[in-house]
Amino acid sequence: MSRSGPFFTLAAGAVLAAGLAAASVTAAPALRQVDAQAAAPPVEVTTTPGQTAAPQQTDSAQAEPAAVDTTPKKADYAGVAQGNGGLVAIAVRDGRAVAYFCDGRIESWLKGTAADDTVVLKGRHSLITAALGKGRAQGKIQFGDATWRFVAPLVRKPSGLYRATAVVRGAKIVGGWIVLPDGQEVGRVGIGGSGEPAPAFTPGSPVDYYGVPLRPQEPDAFLDDLAP
Repeated sequence: MSRSGPFFTLAAGAVLAAGLAAASVTAAPALRQVDAQAAAPPVEVTTTPGQTAAPQQTDSAQAEPAAVDTTPKKADYAGVAQGNGGLVAIAVRDGRAVAYFCDGRIESWLKGTAADDTVVLKGRHSLITAALGKGRAQGKIQFGDATWRFVAPLVRKPSGLYRATAVVRGAKIVGGWIVLPDGQEVGRVGIGGSGEPAPAFTPGSPVDYYGVPLRPQEPDAFLDDLAP
């Protein structure tokens, strides 16, 4: 077995050193690239001019204001039924309403509600619907098969609606009157199933009905007896 000479030993060492240097040069860029990616700062997202985030809607922004009911809390109306000549009176009190229609021959007491600037009142064989506004009640009354329109302006006492009741020997007497600002007046008094035109009266004074004193009262006094 022969030994290598000095020349071959040096040559082998040179080749090995060159291989290690090449491997070091090849690996270095990869390490630097990994370090650079690990140290990269976080990316910030920005918006371009003219682009804004949509505002969040809240419950208060979406809620609509509640509608206000402008129906009067207290009001009295009285006017003439067109085509009939009778009178119509309506009294409104805190959402409740009563009405009376009379032409001297026929009459009807009605009760109902007042809301959204409208009254709807029902009575025996009768119905009143009217819009409230501009200082008046304007609508129609149905009595049996007949229908009449009316315009009833706001009135103040002594004008307006009156009612009186009394009991004689177990029989109930009911009287109704409507008084207009111009002095026009109409009403009826009934006992049992019969009735007749009411005697004239002066507001605030009793009415004598065949010896029975009747005391006509304003709606505030009898509303609870009629209104729903």
